This record gives sequence, structure tokens and C-alpha cells, in this order.
Amino acid sequence: MEVDDCESVSEAKGQTLKKKIDVLEAMAKYNLKKQQERELSMRPATKQQNIPKGTPEKLLTKVEQEHVKFARKESDVGISEYVSKGAGFSAILKQRYSDFQVHEIDMNGTVIHLTDQSIVDYVSPPPSVDLAEQHNLLTAEQWKNIEDMVNNGDPKQVEIDVTEKSKEERQNIHKILRTKYEDEDVTSNSAPVDGKTIMKIFKMEGRKERRRNKQRRMGSIYTQFVLYKENQTTMEAVNTIARILRVKSACFMTAGTKDKRAITSQLVTVKYVEPLKLFDSVKSNKKVAVGNFAFTEKPLQLGNLKGNRFVIVLRNVLGDESQILANLESLKEIGFINYYGPQRFGTRHVPTHFIGKQLILGRWQEAINLILEPPVADGLFQREYDLLLARIEYKSSKDAHKAFGKIRKSHHTIEAQLLLNLKKHGKDLVGALNTIPRNMRLTYIHAYQSFLWNTVVSKRLSTFGPKPIVGDLVYAPGSIDDDVDPEMEIENETPVEAKTDQPNEKDGDDEKSNKKAQRNQRKVIFIDENNIHNYTINDVLLPLPGFDITYPANEVAKWYTELLRADGLSEMDFKQSTKTYNLGGAYRLVMSKPSDVKWKFARYDDPTLSLIPSDWDRLQKTQLPLADVKDGVYLGLILEFSLPASSYATMALREITKMDMSSEFQTSLNEAGSTKHPAPAATSETAVKEPEVKRIKLEPDENKKSAAPAAASETAANQFEVKRIKMEPDSNQDSVAPAASESSENPGLKKIKQEPGVTSDENV
Repeated sequence: MEVDDCESVSEAKGQTLKKKIDVLEAMAKYNLKKQQERELSMRPATKQQNIPKGTPEKLLTKVEQEHVKFARKESDVGISEYVSKGAGFSAILKQRYSDFQVHEIDMNGTVIHLTDQSIVDYVSPPPSVDLAEQHNLLTAEQWKNIEDMVNNGDPKQVEIDVTEKSKEERQNIHKILRTKYEDEDVTSNSAPVDGKTIMKIFKMEGRKERRRNKQRRMGSIYTQFVLYKENQTTMEAVNTIARILRVKSACFMTAGTKDKRAITSQLVTVKYVEPLKLFDSVKSNKKVAVGNFAFTEKPLQLGNLKGNRFVIVLRNVLGDESQILANLESLKEIGFINYYGPQRFGTRHVPTHFIGKQLILGRWQEAINLILEPPVADGLFQREYDLLLARIEYKSSKDAHKAFGKIRKSHHTIEAQLLLNLKKHGKDLVGALNTIPRNMRLTYIHAYQSFLWNTVVSKRLSTFGPKPIVGDLVYAPGSIDDDVDPEMEIENETPVEAKTDQPNEKDGDDEKSNKKAQRNQRKVIFIDENNIHNYTINDVLLPLPGFDITYPANEVAKWYTELLRADGLSEMDFKQSTKTYNLGGAYRLVMSKPSDVKWKFARYDDPTLSLIPSDWDRLQKTQLPLADVKDGVYLGLILEFSLPASSYATMALREITKMDMSSEFQTSLNEAGSTKHPAPAATSETAVKEPEVKRIKLEPDENKKSAAPAAASETAANQFEVKRIKMEPDSNQDSVAPAASESSENPGLKKIKQEPGVTSDENV
């Protein structure tokens, strides 16, 4: 190679390195600017809000500030402390929804994945009585008549007098008939006729009757399957399947709901629905898939999970190498404060704990007013403009008739159902609130408990530090049961919105059912001077307040009383005559320690490509574009860890980054991290002065920290096999349809919908 050529190559490399440094500096400045802008946005707004044409101005400009907080801070919900006191680093969460993947962990400790879509048929278990004994139960002539009916259709029905037979013998005959003639749609029943018990045996005719016979043969057997979804809530996915199959959504049982802006896999059970029908219901759906079919005698119940396995990508990572690694080690060895994340308190304009407080106080009208509070009229809500007008009308006139009359399309929403009931039964406020699904009503009051818990745990740690003190609560020795979640959480990392597609469930508003939903079965004891050395901060509990709970025997108990008194409440207000809103209380660990923590770094140039494969990618075994490149401009951190069902992954990420994990702030950062052409405009000062940004060496295995930086980079590039089935568009662009050539090459291949860009807070 000529000398000039060598110089040209060297100059090109230098320019590339300089451009990367410029990008890193520009990103650092951008993130700092965004954080500063966010702090300014927290100040009370004085600017007049946008008002839609024909809207009474006073209704939108005089909304109480505590009810309308669009730039909600973590401190607004009691989140303020960290376990480790070191510096954090800058990163973007959920730049793409495929960057956040959640896999349920079932009660056996198995991590749920969609791995197989084979269709299986239900096979009845053998009867308790041997078929060889059949002639002892029925005569030879009776069996001959049954055979003639099955084979020749004559007679149409066989009737046998079983008056002298015991109940057990009759049950055995039914079982034998179902097993022997399983493929012939033969059924039987017994009924009194003229003082005798007659068993009628016949073949089911017609499709509907055969289906009923199959359901009867399955008895109490449930179909279990893995639900895989992309960028949808669990209820949205379930409602889609239920609508196509024409069954009620309430028939589908899950252990909990999963994130919307994510890729998730979880178990679902449903009765009387065959695997083939489930598969066909979503075979053309681009966001939902089902598989791993099985049969079980027990349906899933809320809380029937040990936790969730998270695979998360943090993009545009900027910070000190040693500090990032120290924070990761701290997360692995110590854990994080077990805060309820901001999404626990809703993503809409009225925080859910505000509504919950009014429900506990028994102020039904105030709770209704908050649920129907009109939001700021901006583009975000224009798709439900009729609902906005209905809210404004109700706030102005308190006339449910007029308000409901403005609704044209949003009849499925909570607000519409609430207004409809108020229209029909204006004075029955409790009855109107009961039109809201019970789980949603409980979400409101649980959010208030969560707010109090967050506030107390922050003060506990800031006052006494991350260590046990005399009077703290811990579980009594021998009372810990890993299969019991004391809080019976119904969600994990799932935003609560003001509307839902959830069906109106049967309330079952009895004290027993609600106490079961929140009652800690474990015994607790106090830490004293004799046993304090046996415990760490990871053992300490704080109570979720209720009418039947034990509080710490120290200063912390007084803080609960003061907080409740400030809201006009006491402990006994959690026990009401309206038993839906009874709260016995529960206990929650102050700290949460993730298990099986792993991490690796990856560099990339194209932010529209995924850095981690999904279950669907692995199932299709398709060669995917490689996003990870050795000298990529951007740096990503890929984290894997498992958490209990009641812990929030965003709070774990908050601990290591020391950044606000609210959806609003993370959405704002996406503007800087979504360009495919990593060359932000650099000033002349930037081009001359080298920024103080420390490069991070790539380490595919955290245990190999002694490797040289160059070797580590090569290892990461070679070992990190990340391939995707789809090209994901830029976050600032609309979704692009799959190439026609792909469909023509394999028309039977199901395409998962390409990932849309981040356009609003609702998608985060």
C-alpha cells in the first residue's frame, strides 16, 4: 500500500473517531439540557392552556393543579432515595418497545417462553374402573343395543333402568361410555322417570350438540397456553381473542397483567376453548401469538406466579466506566429500594391515589368528580374528543344526562359507563362506582396505600439509613413461604389508565373476598437488641396501612399516623360499610434483590435495529440483521434479571442510573437517540476541544473483568448473537410495511408488526 493511501486510511479513521466523540458530547449536553428543561417544567404553569373551539374557558384554566400534572416527578409519589450513593449514568429506556422484554415465572420457577405452536388434543384420563369389568355393570344385551346404536343408528337411544345401582356405579358407567366411545360423540345422562332412575344413552347430533358433548367430556379441564404479545396490554390481547371466539373476556384467567410497551410472554387458562381455535384466532394478528398448549385442572388466579424475568436494553449509555460497573455490582449484591414505580399511580392526568383517597374517605361524589375530571385539551386526547366534551359538561353542570349525550364513540370507557349509571340512578353513587370493574376500583385504593408506603420508606431510609433498627418488623422464623405473595399483586410494571377494555366483572363485594385479596398469611416479629445482629436491611418490612396490621415499634409508626391524619384518615377508616373498599393491610419488604443478574455491553450505529431477539424470532429461526457492531457510535447496556411479582424493574434501573424512570422523561430522551445518522451538529469548540467522556470497554461476561479492552471488544462483537426478524423503523418515522418480497417468498410466515415510533407518553 502506498504511503498516501496509508495516510488517507489513517485520516479517515481519525475522522470517524472524532465524529463519535462529537456524538457522545452532543448526547451528554442534550441529556443535561433535557433534565434542566424538565426541572423548569415542574414550576406552576402560568401560560394559558389550549382550548378547543366551543369549550368554556374557565373549565380548562381553573383546574386544580394537584389534579392535573402532566410532568409528574418521582418525588410526587414518594420516590426520592437510593441505596448506593455513587454517581449514576445517562441512558434511555424503552427507546423501542422491543428493548423491554418480560417473561413470566410460574409457580414451579419455570421462565415462560413461546417455543412451540403444535396443536394438541385433549385425551380423557382412564376411568377409575377397569374396562374389563364393563360386563359386570351392564348386561350383554344392553351392551349389544349400545353397539347397534353407535354403529347403525338403530335404536336412536338406549334406555337402561339403573334404579338398583349405586351412585358410584352409575358414575362408572358414564365414564366408561365416554372413554369407550370418545370419537363417536356418545353421551349419557340419568333422570327419574315414573319413580325409577333411567339412564339414557345416545349420539349427539349437530355441531352445537357435539361441541357441548366435548365440553362435558372435558369437565373441569382448562386449556393452558402461552400468550405472546407486542406493544399491547394483556387485556387488549385477551379481548382480541375473546371477540373473535365470541366468548367473554372474563373466561380468560391470568396470574397478572404485563407491560404494554414491551414484548411479553405469560400463561393464560381458559375453559371450553380448544387449542386449534385459539391458534386460529390470532394466526393473522401481527402483535399477538399463542402456543405451548396444555391442559390443566386448575385455572390461573391473580398472583399465581413467582415473578418475572426481564431482558432490557438501555441505549445511548454515557458515563464513567468504573461507576457503571460498580452500580451493576451493587444491584446484584445489595438490590434496590422496593418502591412502587410511577406507573402504579397512573399515566393519565389524575393520579389514581387521589381517587383512592376519596374512596377510602367515603366521599363518593368527590371520587366521581376526579374520575370525570377533564384533561388538558391537547392533541393527545383528540381521538376521544367526545369523551373530553362529556367530561367538561359534567364538570360544568353536574348533569349526567347532558354529559352522556355528548358521547358518540367512547361508550366502552369507564367514564361512559359511569355517566350512564348516573343518568339512570342519579342518587346511587356507590352503585354508579360499582359499574367500574372491581379490579380497577381496588387499583385506586391500593395506589393510595402504595403512596403512603413510598413516602414512609423514603423517610425511613433518609433518617436511619439502609440498616435495621430496634423496633423494625421482620418475618417470624419459619413463616416464610416462597409460594405466597403477601400482597397478591395483580400487576407488574403495568401502567394504570383512566379507561380500560376490561369487562364489567361480577363484584362479589363481600368482606371475605377482599380480605383474601390483601391479607398477609405470614407472622411478623419485632427486631430487638437481642436479635438485631441476625438481620439486614433486606429482611426489614414496612406495612401497607390497613385496619388489621402491625406497625413498627419505633418512630416509623408515628409517621403513618401523621400522614393519615393529614388526609383526614385513621387506621379504622380502612374498614368501611361498603366492603369493596375494606383494606386489611399487608407487608412489603423495604428492599428487593434481583436474582440471576447478567449484563453485557454492545455498540451499534442503527437505533432502528433491535439488540435482543424475541421469542418469536427464536421460534421462526430466521437469519436476522446484526445490530451489534464493534466500533458502533452508540453504546447499549443489556441487562437480564428476575424479580418477585410485586417488584418494579424500572425501580431497579433507577437505582443504577440515578435517573428519572418516568415515561414522560424517558420519552423526551428518545428525540436524541433515534437517528440512524449519528452526526449531531458540532460547534467549532466541540471540534477542537476533546470532551471528558470516558469510553467503556465491552465485556460480554461480567466475570471476565481482567480482559484487555481491545480483547473484550472483539469478544462482545463475536459472541453476542443478536438477530431480528424485522427491520424496525426510526422512532420519529411511521411504521413501514414489510417488503412484498418477504411475503411472496414465504406467504405462510406470520409477520410481527413493525415497531412504531414513540409519539406520545401513552406508548411508554
